[in-house]
Amino acid sequence: MTNKIDNNQLLHDVTRYWNIRAESYSAANQQELLSEKQQKWRQLLLSHVKEGETLNVLDIGTGPGFFAILLALSGHQVTAIDATSGMLLEAKNNASQHHVSINFVCGDVQDLPFGDEQFDLVVSRNVTWNLKSPRKAYQEWFRVLKPGGSLINFDANWYLHLFDD
Repeated sequence: MTNKIDNNQLLHDVTRYWNIRAESYSAANQQELLSEKQQKWRQLLLSHVKEGETLNVLDIGTGPGFFAILLALSGHQVTAIDATSGMLLEAKNNASQHHVSINFVCGDVQDLPFGDEQFDLVVSRNVTWNLKSPRKAYQEWFRVLKPGGSLINFDANWYLHLFDD
């Protein structure tokens, strides 16, 4: 029971933090979408995809929708999940500005509301460092991945400099 309470408290704290940061983080992501970085990210993501295939993609912790938008612009069917309502609002606005259709879902990325083997590709960027139980999250992400599908995860320890002399 304590672990469930700890996970719920952490999820609450993380969503509160990202709701506060949603607008500024979205602005930074939009700058990225308008720069040469967009094409570099798109090439990197699509290098893991057979050319000409339309994939069913899940963007884990979509934030303001950066990966979701890139993949939707590339013609893929995209579902994007995030636990933060402020981020989902930003993502919906950003998707609208880029004229793409994305299925947005509010939910916990450590307890996905999807059936087994639903997605050809699962992508994530800057999410793992926010999680109390990354192992549980990865198990969930692989659970919803179709056999032969790919998981692409980009992350970092953004605040290590605060603890590393």
